[in-house]
Amino acid sequence: MTFLALLALTAAGCFYPAERGKMLEERLDRLEADNRELESALQAQKERLEAQIPKLDAQVALVKQTLDALDKSARRTGADIGIQVEQLQADLATLRGKLEESVFKLTEVQTALAELKEPGTKPATAGAAQGGEPAPVEKKPEPIEKPTDKKAFADLVVKRLQEAPAEGRSLAGEWLRKYPTDALAARIHYELGASYFAEKNCRGALAEFGTLIKPDAPKSFAKSEWAPEALLKSSECFDALKMREEARLALEEIVNTYPKSPAAKTAKAKLTSYKTPKKGKGR
Repeated sequence: MTFLALLALTAAGCFYPAERGKMLEERLDRLEADNRELESALQAQKERLEAQIPKLDAQVALVKQTLDALDKSARRTGADIGIQVEQLQADLATLRGKLEESVFKLTEVQTALAELKEPGTKPATAGAAQGGEPAPVEKKPEPIEKPTDKKAFADLVVKRLQEAPAEGRSLAGEWLRKYPTDALAARIHYELGASYFAEKNCRGALAEFGTLIKPDAPKSFAKSEWAPEALLKSSECFDALKMREEARLALEEIVNTYPKSPAAKTAKAKLTSYKTPKKGKGR
């Protein structure tokens, strides 16, 4: 069975053959919709928590101010004030507990949002909100000197994608804006996909791998050495997404279209796990 355009799992859509493609696109669209709903809910929760923290800070400050004033006059006002001081101390402890809880929840929401937008990243903590030491300010990286030669620039992009993925992706976007259809762009798309693949972000990976083999891609992309490797990685991503049929088709496409590539040998070995054993004839 041919597999002319398996891939290109993007936020806008996907490219797959015939009716199987429609089915996959609907399935993956649902995944994208669920992802957007989750991100929206987390963002709303983050905003609510952020709005609560200043109010709790103000309440803590007010109670502390009142407590200090009562504490100074406690010796002169008698036992009733002592009771009020104890009550205020309890209120202050409660407010501090609520503040710490809100800060903790906010940090969890920030982490979840960061993972949705950029898996593997860690947001700054909200420690300053509870009176702790502010998070250390990270030094801005030194500006990178970008080569004027496109191949040297591409080498730099690949290097940064492997060492500092976020920075590398920014450079890759700049490179691709300059040379979108250049033969070297196939390598950039593959390395971008590999950077997402390393972070177990299959959606991001499939979007980049699919760029190499979708029907309207430059011919140089499909003919590049990166195309069979992209299909191989795509098969693993489909497996991770519980889409075994699509994973098998990707492996078959490697064997049929790129039989002499190093990836073909690996694909043949992997295909054995997708074969359905034939039932023996009864005697």
